[in-house]
Amino acid sequence: MIYHIMVAGWMGFPYLSISTGLTYSYAIGYKLKDKTGEHWTARFIRFKDKSNKAEWGGATVFYEAVPALIKHLGVDPKRTAFIPALSSSEKKADPDRAVCWIAKACAKICGTQYTDAALSKQAHQKIHTIFSGDGRTAELDKAQYQSAKIDADYVFVFDDIITRGDTLSRIAQAVLATNPKCKVYGVAFAKAESVAYCPNPDNNQVPARWDDLWKKGEQEHDAKFKKG
Repeated sequence: MIYHIMVAGWMGFPYLSISTGLTYSYAIGYKLKDKTGEHWTARFIRFKDKSNKAEWGGATVFYEAVPALIKHLGVDPKRTAFIPALSSSEKKADPDRAVCWIAKACAKICGTQYTDAALSKQAHQKIHTIFSGDGRTAELDKAQYQSAKIDADYVFVFDDIITRGDTLSRIAQAVLATNPKCKVYGVAFAKAESVAYCPNPDNNQVPARWDDLWKKGEQEHDAKFKKG
């Protein structure tokens, strides 16, 4: 079991199964692989499946939760950069993908830098379709992540779901290879977990306020795109 510490409402992970290069990682809650009907898990699944309504819900949470995290950590916003992780098929970030526009909006709110041009890699198979750890590692080896220079002391990598941490770790190592004095953090909507592996995991720790914010975001989406 990967233990977490509550940090400004977030689940904070001092380490992941694979976390080389990462100072710390954060997630809203668990995406339970064997309890898909659970309230927050269902939301994270819809987000992962690119439901625009769920993206609005998640974004509304991040617009409050990310500034709270940055304030709690006490990092200098002007020396902080937000960058999006890349999807499996991407060589460079697509600015229209949800993680990208959410990270960009969070940067504007927090007064930090934002770039979706820092990372590059080779396309590869979707990692969540590979069920063995060795298979996932071999597939990620094909990515060959690279990072441009980032004029910041703190780099926050935004992603949708953290599983083992291998993707975030590879991004962190690429960032550090070019920017060795940086500290790299992972920020995601969910940490994938299994009820069978992690005894009695739940999402009771998620602040009630964030539940209300997700609902608000989805309601605003419906109001804007309501038909008829």
